[in-house]
Amino acid sequence: MLHHTAKPATGELLNSFTEDNGQQIVHALVDGNERINCTKPLCHRWLVAYRNIWIRSLVQAVVAFVALSAPAQQQEPLDGSADLALLTTESENPANAPPIAYKSDNSGILGPVKPEDLTPLLSRLPETEFTSWLTRERIRLYGWVDGGYTYSSAGDGLLAVAPTPNRFGNEWLINGAWVIVDRVPAPEGWSWGFRSDFYAGSDAALLRPLNSFGPEGKHLGTDFRQLYFALHMPVLSKRGVDLQLGRQNLPIGYETLMAPYRPLYSMTYFWIYFQVAGTSATATWHATDRFDLLGGVVMNYNTIFKLRGRAPSYIGKFTYPIGATRKTTIIGTVYTGPEPVPATTGHIGSWQIVAELQVKHNWSPRIAQVFQVNGSWDDNDPAVRRTTSATHGFNTITTFHLDKMLDLNTRGEWFYDQHGVRTGVPGTFGETTVGVNVMPTRWISFRPELRGDFAAQPSYGHVGSAGHKQNELSAAFDVIFKF
Repeated sequence: MLHHTAKPATGELLNSFTEDNGQQIVHALVDGNERINCTKPLCHRWLVAYRNIWIRSLVQAVVAFVALSAPAQQQEPLDGSADLALLTTESENPANAPPIAYKSDNSGILGPVKPEDLTPLLSRLPETEFTSWLTRERIRLYGWVDGGYTYSSAGDGLLAVAPTPNRFGNEWLINGAWVIVDRVPAPEGWSWGFRSDFYAGSDAALLRPLNSFGPEGKHLGTDFRQLYFALHMPVLSKRGVDLQLGRQNLPIGYETLMAPYRPLYSMTYFWIYFQVAGTSATATWHATDRFDLLGGVVMNYNTIFKLRGRAPSYIGKFTYPIGATRKTTIIGTVYTGPEPVPATTGHIGSWQIVAELQVKHNWSPRIAQVFQVNGSWDDNDPAVRRTTSATHGFNTITTFHLDKMLDLNTRGEWFYDQHGVRTGVPGTFGETTVGVNVMPTRWISFRPELRGDFAAQPSYGHVGSAGHKQNELSAAFDVIFKF
């Protein structure tokens, strides 16, 4: 993820993310009195269009809510184990994903279609000996482009603390253009695979790794989010063991940087401070038909084949679906080491521990929910007299599949950063978000949302503002084009 730099409250920049070269690449934490000038024609047209979209969506939601208790017209789940697909996270992959069904091109299951489940891009190209070989070898090519706009009551420009990753107020963003090439190992016998995720955009600038390449601005960056080799080994148990070696998303948390795999445009405080990518070696043992156990060694947060800090970190995770129908899945993760996640400047101690517990539950074929609790402990923190700095948090996300073309998504979160080790501002934070996912076709998603952020102390603002606020309202939308 990012390396945090906190400056005194009297300074212009209270909280910014920097890399080791000292370049500021993300947030400022200064409040201000600026407001968007809604007399501007462009702003007025955008607000009118946004209002109309919300009115139509809410009318559809009210009508469709009556049908929530009715059985959904759908095929059997793809794995025969779950009624409804909760969105996967970026940390989940064939090696460690819980057994949950997903909507595919020709499935009746509700919810968005994953890019890899669209008509294969290679099949649309002229057939040659090379493309035929790629198809035989199960090599896939897919991706998406994601961009949007965010209005913030904090004003224009680079925003502090929240929201992320849409962190610029009253600006259009190209969040990411992704191209993925992969080969998924077969689940039986000895089988190899790989994955390469290249992306460019403002998200790549936000999460610029330790040894990055390409543009160095705040709006545009480039990165290989994942670049790893995979191997399935039929050992230890019937379902075997999956190895992954290289840069990869660390399997912690529910949300994801990858836009098609998350329900809302903006994300939680937990995501920006704890969900990271790094160079690592992980092994997932599929111990039984439902119990998975993962362990790994990580070269610390946000690295590309380079060790950050004095020693590596370690991660452990279990996944366990409950009951014959597997409607409930329990996931627990512990991630520990000298620098597994970023901390604000002056707070880097001798050892960090991050722990989280998720419970995913499908209430019905149309309603799914995830609950997540988390905590972190930074031992020997020099900023608090060599004691322990702790954070605690809770969030829940609920998805209502109102129609095959419409989802309603809600989220609530509480986050406590006692000493400012993550945010740079000691205190308590919270947010509530409601949004819809409109899917006119399998390859397009339009996601408007309203979000309110609340703090017990002045925290929200933008670079260059004169004051701080305890509350912030944002209205945003993004559009995803999948291929």
